[in-house]
Amino acid sequence: MDALVLDVGIGALTTALVVLAAIAVRPHWWVTTVRSWSMYPTLRPGDLLPTRAVRGTRQVGRGDIVIVDSAELGRRVVKRVIGLPGETVGVGPEGVTIDGAPLPEPYLVAHGGPAARFQVPEGAYVVLGDHRRGSSDSRTWRRPYVAATAIRGRVTGRR
Repeated sequence: MDALVLDVGIGALTTALVVLAAIAVRPHWWVTTVRSWSMYPTLRPGDLLPTRAVRGTRQVGRGDIVIVDSAELGRRVVKRVIGLPGETVGVGPEGVTIDGAPLPEPYLVAHGGPAARFQVPEGAYVVLGDHRRGSSDSRTWRRPYVAATAIRGRVTGRR
């Protein structure tokens, strides 16, 4: 009987610890569901992405897949960070340049879509979809720069 009570007690304690850990982690981690083809072939609609919150001074890097509160579209979108604050970004039929140097993009199947040139202001980023011919992103938005404060999370485990 004492062993049964001990087993139940340890099980209840383990469950309580798991629940507390989930509550503590939830504001910092969540699962994002991909809802469009704009990041194809890297991501497809229905993919579930572990996402970590981006807060405060934590930097976002080039190539990161991020979750953005898009003022342009009025919803959250999944995009790839291409241009960083202070950079000049060119997007054309041959690919992307950063301050005049070609940007290697091994995740792309093909370049394409609208051409554009950006001078990225401080505190902002340029984001593009991997499916360049079918993505609504910085190239087509009226407000092409994404404020650092609009980046809600970074996808983990994908590049």
